[in-house]
Formats: sequence, C-alpha cells, structure tokens
Amino acid sequence: MNVKLKDLIDKNNIIPKKSLGQNFIFDYNILDKIAKSLIPLQEHTTLEIGPGPGGLSRSILKCSPDKLIMVEKDLTYKKLLANLGKEFNKTKITLIIEDFLKFDLKRFNKEPLKIYSNLPYYISTQILMKLLPLNKYNISEVAFTFQKEVAERILALPGTKNYSRLSVLTQYACKIKKICTLPAKVFYPIPKVDSLAIKFMPNKNTNINTFSYLQSITKLAFGKRRKMLRNSLSNLVNISDALKNCEIKDTARAEDLSIEQFVRLSDKINS
Repeated sequence: MNVKLKDLIDKNNIIPKKSLGQNFIFDYNILDKIAKSLIPLQEHTTLEIGPGPGGLSRSILKCSPDKLIMVEKDLTYKKLLANLGKEFNKTKITLIIEDFLKFDLKRFNKEPLKIYSNLPYYISTQILMKLLPLNKYNISEVAFTFQKEVAERILALPGTKNYSRLSVLTQYACKIKKICTLPAKVFYPIPKVDSLAIKFMPNKNTNINTFSYLQSITKLAFGKRRKMLRNSLSNLVNISDALKNCEIKDTARAEDLSIEQFVRLSDKINS
C-alpha cells in the first residue's frame, strides 16, 4: 500500500526548503514509472541523490533492489528515511547525510551503479556533470528529472537555439532517452515550469581523455557562441589549421558543429 506522502510530511511538520530547491513529487504513477525505467535493479548498487521524504525511494524499493544507498544533504529527512528500512526489510538500505557534490562515488562502485534523482533545479547541471562520463564511475544507468529548459538543452540538436555545451558533453558521453513529462502540478510546492524525466546510458565508445578535451573546448566555444570558432578558439595553437584538417568551415560557430565534429576538433587540437 502506498503511503500518502503529503500526509507524511504534514504529520512530521516538514516544510520544503526553497533555499535547497525542494519540490516533491506525490504522484505514485509518475514515481513508479521513473523507478521502473532502470529495472532490473538486482546485481547492481542502486543510489538515490536527495531522496527528501522518500517518495521516489518507495517506488525504487518496490522494484526490489539488492541494496539502496540514499545520499541526502538535509537532516530534516533523516528520521523519515531511516524508517524505510522497517517498511522494506528485504533491501539493504544505507542512508548517508552528505552533500552529493562532495560525495565520493568510488566508495560504492565495485558493482555497476544505477542512479536516480529528482534533482533540485538550481544544482541539476552540476550534479549531472559530476557523473560524466558515466563509464568513469562504473555507472550503468541514470534516471534524473530536470526542469524543461535544462532538458531541452540536453536533448538539443546542432543548429538549434538550445544547442549548447551541455548538449555536446551529454550526447558524447551518453545515450539519452525521455522517460516522461512531469507537469508542474504534480510537484509540491508547484514550480513555475514543467519538468522532464530522462534516462542516461553510457556510450561505450566514450574516451575519458577526449571528454576532458571537450570540456575545455566547448567552454571556450559556447562561452562566445556568436563568435566564429576561429576567433573564440584563437588562443589555441594552430586553430585555423585544425579547422581545415577537420573539414570545418572557417566561418563556423559553435552551434553549427555536430558532436562528431567537436570530437574530431578536440582530438586534433590535443594530438
């Protein structure tokens, strides 16, 4: 039987903290859909970032993971989350009170990791970038919710207004699949925008060195996105020759390049 999450936080006098970007999902149909997007969870370590009152945690636990590690920054939810062990005693549950941005993933990645989070909007990009490339940390799959604007940047294609550094880095490192749309009304408190749940799987051909090069080059290229690459990357050695060797037009801007062209250019500059 599903616990009514709104009743649970009211009973415990919990008020979502605006300073931490806390917006909770109470719709179990959506929570179950997100949880099931990464099944099977057996023979993996399952990790949830920022579980809050435990709505998504309950849906994950209904999928019978061998173990669930919850990393929560806010002490407010310690008691609620600790009680999950009584409700779901077949799963080994570990609660860690820590800021995930300071969390060492390598402590728990001896088995392949599957990671979930309903991410706070203000920190969602930082958390995603901490995980990339996924193969660096033995991560097999990730299911995250993002505000619609960020999700559109992640999924954007070259030549579109939303195509960005985030598009290049995530699409190089991951296979990406939409799970579902979350209208604003399913959250509490209700935010001003809709959200999107996205599934990430590692691209097997991702090279960690190339990813590092891409981080540097895309920062320069999209930092001055209206400039031609020959100007935005002018501090790099022989940029004109590199563009020519990669068959990229001398007048190209960052938004014009495909992921493959960015990869070739990064490797050429750093060869």
